[in-house]
Amino acid sequence: MPLSDRAKDAVKVALAMVIAYAIALYMDWDRPYWAGLAVAFISLETSGQSFHKGLQRLGGTLLAAIMALTLLSLFPQQRWMFMIALSSYVFFCTYMMKSRRNPYFWNVAAFVTIIVAIDAAASDQPAFYTAVLRIQETALGVLTYSIISVILWPRTSAKTLIKTSKNLTQSGLALFQSTMAREFASTPHKYLQQQGEFSALQARFADLSNIAELESYEVWEVSKQWKDTGRLWTRYERALEVWRQSFNEVDDLELETRIPWLSRYEAEITKRLKTITALAEGKNIKPEPLFRDFHLKEINISGLQYFQKAALSLYIHELDEIEHITYQLHEVNTVIFSKTTSSQLDFHVKESTQPDVINMGQLKGASRAFLCLWAAYLSYIYFPNLPAGTVLVILAGVYSVTLSSNPYLKPTAILIPGLVSSTFGAFIYLLIMPHLHSFWSLGAIIFISVFSIAYLFHSPQAVLGRMFGLANFVMMTNISNHQSYSFTFVADQFLVFLIVIAIYASISIFTFNLRPEVQYLNLLRRFFASTSFLLTEHQSEPHTEPSILRQYIRRHHLNEVESIPHKMSGWIAGISPGLNKHQLLRTVIILEALSIRLSVLINELKFARTSQLYEALRQDIHGWSAQLKADFAELVKDPTGATIGEAVRQCALTMPEMESTIAKVLEERGKDGIDLDERLNIYRILGGIRSVCRALEDYEDQSQRMDWPQLQEARF
Repeated sequence: MPLSDRAKDAVKVALAMVIAYAIALYMDWDRPYWAGLAVAFISLETSGQSFHKGLQRLGGTLLAAIMALTLLSLFPQQRWMFMIALSSYVFFCTYMMKSRRNPYFWNVAAFVTIIVAIDAAASDQPAFYTAVLRIQETALGVLTYSIISVILWPRTSAKTLIKTSKNLTQSGLALFQSTMAREFASTPHKYLQQQGEFSALQARFADLSNIAELESYEVWEVSKQWKDTGRLWTRYERALEVWRQSFNEVDDLELETRIPWLSRYEAEITKRLKTITALAEGKNIKPEPLFRDFHLKEINISGLQYFQKAALSLYIHELDEIEHITYQLHEVNTVIFSKTTSSQLDFHVKESTQPDVINMGQLKGASRAFLCLWAAYLSYIYFPNLPAGTVLVILAGVYSVTLSSNPYLKPTAILIPGLVSSTFGAFIYLLIMPHLHSFWSLGAIIFISVFSIAYLFHSPQAVLGRMFGLANFVMMTNISNHQSYSFTFVADQFLVFLIVIAIYASISIFTFNLRPEVQYLNLLRRFFASTSFLLTEHQSEPHTEPSILRQYIRRHHLNEVESIPHKMSGWIAGISPGLNKHQLLRTVIILEALSIRLSVLINELKFARTSQLYEALRQDIHGWSAQLKADFAELVKDPTGATIGEAVRQCALTMPEMESTIAKVLEERGKDGIDLDERLNIYRILGGIRSVCRALEDYEDQSQRMDWPQLQEARF
């Protein structure tokens, strides 16, 4: 009977752990469990992923060793200056874990520095010896698992990347068809689940495309096209969501009559995505010219009012964007899978850059790690009778750094996995290991224990159990050539773990108040504060270049508006069961709609700053946005929506005035006197204003269904 992938992965981890221990014990190295920890934490699905993570761990260990030796040499007898410098460095590394490509490097660089510096400061061994020992044992663990994963049931990232590419394309097609069929209106939970699956595949694709090029020449040869594909899928997801947001605006426009080529459009997009899937499956498909002649600007607008023209213009604009993205996806994947040359591409995919702003969530995580480290250090200094004082400081730093990027994790959620895994390790250490008389029997116990933990906690959802299980087994068994057994050691380990959790929980609760209800409301206020800023940011003079500070503030608020709804949804799972989570999720969906509509409107306003048509509407638009800014400022103080009714009514009064203004300008100048792109731009601005007003109406209606008193109730 062939082994499952789950069993194969568990065998590889267990075998690598046994071999790493065997070599470390044979070489008579101190602390061979450091090699075991390296094996435990780099073991991933494919050889490329494990090797990439292993390189990050080794690189982070090298940096940590250098920094630890530097700090110890600079402050040999100044414990307070030493701790200030160490905690500041840990704060920096923890914040840098926000990096998408190398978060694990910075994670290791932070906690290994704590281990080497604190351990060396309290040890009789020279600091250089401790640093070199950590490096060589980490290298041993990385090398051991890398060799095992290459020899035993190798799974390359290249094959996984191609499979993920196929699954991502199929998911993208399913999402397009669900959006086209307007399934969100009838089954929103199913649609949101599809969106979540697509986003997860997209993140996996991005990781694999960076890793696979390291182990496969075929992937490296077209690495640019693989990265372009990832960027295009990101744009595709947003374009689909913006398109879906425009549906309510065009419900009464009889789209089949207004857009006669809509059915042909759907068939063409479907054909392109199915072709990409077939290419990923290795089918030999002869490339055919794509149909692109949809005459996107030639639509039937007879009898429509200006705001209806605006809504239809936005709808067509998004169809155009999706067509453009799927065309590029088709061409790029043809280069990847059909071995055609990239020189045949008639476009260039721009690299999507992340906004250069402070990540508030990671900043809080770094601050929490900083405070936890200081709390443990002060406890060690002023309570000398605490058990294993240096271990307390080290574990406080390791836990707080590692968990800094997961703000949704409750401190109590760490307690049960930690106690269970420590109990398992203590059972092996006290009741089984004293009866072993050779490495063969010890190796068998290591293999069985590690295999069991890796097999039971195989899924990505069980990563916390796997992390605690393997780490606590390695730490609690404390395997070495000079083995000793003590119940006091076990009791101290349990007590230190409980103190570390108490420190972590105290800092989390009393300093950052991680209660989900509080975080949900705080994020809601931050969202409205940022929208308030963005609504008047466009009012500067057309030819005035904003200062660097102003540009940064704009990027910050734009990033806040785009990212906060997603962060809010992450807190919903932990909110009190007494609150209706469906209503909380619905509020988030409305905020996402407002976020997208507002960002689309801002982009159109930016394009229109020198437009003559916009000049005619400037006063009306500025008056509307100034009024809305004041209303959003009220929502920052009171997010219940009690003050938003006036804003909704003001929108209803403003829109006819804008329509009359533009009708007058067009009548005076005539359609032929105004460029078509300029007319379409002003239509999209009007459509954007109308859609923002619709989103405000939805928020006002939703706010009346929310149980605000219970959400705002003060609790410990």
